[in-house]
Amino acid sequence: MSQVVFATNSSLSFVAGLARWVSPPAEPEAASAEPAAAAADGEAAAAPTAPAAAPEVQPSEYELECVALEAKGEFKQLGERLIAALKERLSSAPQGEVEVAYTLLLQLLLKWQLLEGSLLQLANELASSIDDRPLLRRKVLLTLFSVINQHDFVELRFPLLTLLLSFCARAGCLEELLGGSAKRVATVEGWIQSWKLSDAQKKELWGLVFDAHVDDAAATYENAMKYLPLHAAADLTSDEKLRERLVRAALVTLRSPGLPTCDKLAQLPVVAALASDKQYAPLSRLLNIFAREMYSSYMAFHAEEAAQAFMTEHGLHHAACERKMRLLSLTSLCVTHKELTYAAVAEALKVEADQVEHWVVEAISAGLIAAKMDQVRSTVVVSSCLEREFGKEQFGRLRTSLDQWDWAVRNRATHRARAAASSRPVIRHLAEPGAVASGRREACERRACKACLWALRRCALAVIPRRPRRAARPLFGGVSPSALGPRPRASPEQFSRSALLSI
Repeated sequence: MSQVVFATNSSLSFVAGLARWVSPPAEPEAASAEPAAAAADGEAAAAPTAPAAAPEVQPSEYELECVALEAKGEFKQLGERLIAALKERLSSAPQGEVEVAYTLLLQLLLKWQLLEGSLLQLANELASSIDDRPLLRRKVLLTLFSVINQHDFVELRFPLLTLLLSFCARAGCLEELLGGSAKRVATVEGWIQSWKLSDAQKKELWGLVFDAHVDDAAATYENAMKYLPLHAAADLTSDEKLRERLVRAALVTLRSPGLPTCDKLAQLPVVAALASDKQYAPLSRLLNIFAREMYSSYMAFHAEEAAQAFMTEHGLHHAACERKMRLLSLTSLCVTHKELTYAAVAEALKVEADQVEHWVVEAISAGLIAAKMDQVRSTVVVSSCLEREFGKEQFGRLRTSLDQWDWAVRNRATHRARAAASSRPVIRHLAEPGAVASGRREACERRACKACLWALRRCALAVIPRRPRRAARPLFGGVSPSALGPRPRASPEQFSRSALLSI
């Protein structure tokens, strides 16, 4: 098996090694061994023989031509010959050797200052087919993309990126380039910001990304919200590609059950301009119904013959649209009412009362509302719901909810602070005015203060309820405690610290 030969000695250059891989030399014929002369006595000589020298490699004609062009300094012609030769061996040579050969070719073109002029030609040849080794072609194209970013070929970055996006989309390997659905938008936005692309380049780039995800409803809607805002309403009549992409995005949004809201799409100026299009005016009307109107509006639209013909032509099934509109109408009811009766839901959705619970469960499963059903009272208690549209009215409602939430949090924090303050002692001088009237059992920092000691005792006596007096019982031979006279009161000096704190 032939391999790429690198310059391991001074007698072989990189050009010669690459040319030798492209056109290997012919295998030398083994020299025929002459019979040894027999000895005079009939015995063969047993003397050891020296190892045979390695046969000399005869370069191919292609290798000699490439070496001659390098010696003459005709690098442009040499580069064209190498590019054409590698293209021929792209389909037959082992994949690892092809990668090394193209890497070596890029370094030679960079050394000869021919890479900038030859890169697009090389990229176009690699992206010309997706049937023959698409993964290998993608890897070599990514190598080209890395080289131009490394050496700041500013003018070649965007053309090569669009070529690479188009090839990966056709080959079905775009996720490796954009980083998957979680990083797709961030990756494209990173290119736009770091390269400072113009408006025309932004439209072209997002258009390619949009076309590459037509089979993914969520990705189509997400890319449409990046691509369509770049255009004005007047562009719809002059740009047929824009019109086609807009119609595709609207139809995908209406068909997909996983895209419940389309208000942002319907509010775009270029989408609003679709209403004046004679062919797609029904699509604009239907998009507005799904964005903010109720089930009754959809049924009135579907009653028209022109609307039915349009929906049949573009694959909009009435049963699927009817189900989606009922769920969206239920969501709108939950936005304005925290409690809904079964009768109100049945009237809005045009269903029987015994089917209300089914539609509520469907809306909860779809993530449109969070609610509970009270079967005793036949009501739906709503906790939260999805906003179908967000305008001035919805912003005012959100602001009111935030104000109520803020008041509730502040009120709760105030009550918690008051409860915490009443449960722990406050250390301050009790002889201050109003200290005793606060009614708290407090300790003073200056324990030896007589005024504080008396104030603490008066506070304790005022706060702690006294036990009711019991009838005097005779003690020691019929003598009651009251007969012994009043008990002498202790002086302030006789109150110890521990006694005061235990009052």
